[in-house]
Amino acid sequence: MRPNLLKQGFNVLNRVRQTASVAGLSALRVAKGEKPDATLLRETFEQLGATYIKIGQFIASTPSLFPREYVLAFQDCLDQTTPLPYPYIEQVLTQELVKDGQSLETLFQYIDPIPLASASIAQVHGALLHDGTEVVLKVQKPNVETVMQTDLGVLHTMTKALELLMPSMKFASIAPIIDEIRQRMLAETDFIAEASNIQDFQQFLQFTQNQKVVAPTVYQELTTKRVLTMSRLHGISMIDEQAMRQYCDDPATVMADTLNTWFASLMLSNSFHADLHAGNLMLLKDGRIGFIDFGIVGKLAPESWQACMGMMQALQESDYQAMAHHMVDMGMTYERAQVDVSRLALDLERMIVGLMADDKALTSGKPFNSKEQADELNKMMLEIVEIGKRHGIHFPRDFALLTKQMLYFDRFMRTLAPDMDMFSDARIQVLPSSVADK
Repeated sequence: MRPNLLKQGFNVLNRVRQTASVAGLSALRVAKGEKPDATLLRETFEQLGATYIKIGQFIASTPSLFPREYVLAFQDCLDQTTPLPYPYIEQVLTQELVKDGQSLETLFQYIDPIPLASASIAQVHGALLHDGTEVVLKVQKPNVETVMQTDLGVLHTMTKALELLMPSMKFASIAPIIDEIRQRMLAETDFIAEASNIQDFQQFLQFTQNQKVVAPTVYQELTTKRVLTMSRLHGISMIDEQAMRQYCDDPATVMADTLNTWFASLMLSNSFHADLHAGNLMLLKDGRIGFIDFGIVGKLAPESWQACMGMMQALQESDYQAMAHHMVDMGMTYERAQVDVSRLALDLERMIVGLMADDKALTSGKPFNSKEQADELNKMMLEIVEIGKRHGIHFPRDFALLTKQMLYFDRFMRTLAPDMDMFSDARIQVLPSSVADK
């Protein structure tokens, strides 16, 4: 135990030194006359690595808490890193999976040393079990947990310095923000929790007898907090209509099946997938739809979702008065009695009409571009949040996740089913029949 403690202590000290070095270089840039703005902060975070990249992504995805300029700047904080050499990954696999008398060769017929993907927290490798089953291994990078714990430990101190350098980053209370960041990071570094999210979704599919959608199978005996072993799904991303026709007759039907499954999960599953962008939805070669990467999920009370549904239907009907009432019904306000619903309705109308006009002008005739579309979604969220703030309305984390996911779906529909309307198409069932009939 003692050597491990000494090693951990060395890693902590080394991380503090690295952090101080990068922060010092950024401070030097400011001292030389560079503006201490959101771009400088983003570049500093990217140099600091895993924890700060995640914090940057948190800033970009939480416009209800952070100033607009920082949300926009951190949209470019990408979680794509240079792959680690395989021996480092092999070390983690050995530590996590190999027991007395075993070896990795005992557990796997083959592990591809070339990763399928590499991010700040984990690296993904393809592998074969001895029975020939193809799997993917999501492996947490070495020392990630120590690095994150160290970084989060000094975050309070850093926050004070940032508030001095950048007054616009100062908030009435920073503690809830740090707690939220900590919770998200801990969830993303616990692959047992992600495995549980996948199993919840699979139970939901079984309960609803849904055979059109599939999620990877988790191999529990080969899964730990730092290693997640799943069956490998083969297919294509759902952004190219022509490519999809190799495996389906009608991409619009695939889109409807995707939406029906996700909407049902809001009411009938323990959680909903909150990150179904183009990289996490696949059309498999057998025609089924694959939901992958359950690291980010949300939870929403059924009554909140029904109020959300009412708001969306009101939006479709351009009934802004009803839309405002449903926003209040969602429990999104600090003081319900103080909300001027008529004024809120007028502001919603002005904002939405303007957004729809701008959005149509921006996307008309343009090919699908996931980066541009993601940026556009964040800008739309900013507009929605800003009007809410003026009326004393706050947006809980999971509602923001829900809204952003629905905006992602809107973009999928423009590509795959431009004539389909999410809330009025007969092929789409927003509420499960067991709920809608009540």
